[in-house]
Amino acid sequence: MPATIFIILNLTDAYLTKVGLVMGASEVNPLMTPVGGNIIIKGLLAIALLLILYWFEKERVLWPLNFIFFGIILWNLAVCGILALPKLDYVMISPYVWG
Repeated sequence: MPATIFIILNLTDAYLTKVGLVMGASEVNPLMTPVGGNIIIKGLLAIALLLILYWFEKERVLWPLNFIFFGIILWNLAVCGILALPKLDYVMISPYVWG
């Protein structure tokens, strides 16, 4: 169960990263900058990490990783939401200008 959630969260992160990059955001993780929003590569990396964790019998690490990725997804949603807001030019009028 945590392995399935891990894959779903990684694919969701990859999709939201791709959407964010199209909207003008930038990748924060320097290790993932060359990959960008490539969903296939990120999915394969997630599967490789799962195999490594199961090989070394460290699958108990998956739940903390799932919570971390859930936070990353919330961050990506916030960034995409902010970038989707209309661009407004604000003009400040100070009462001191009028005397």
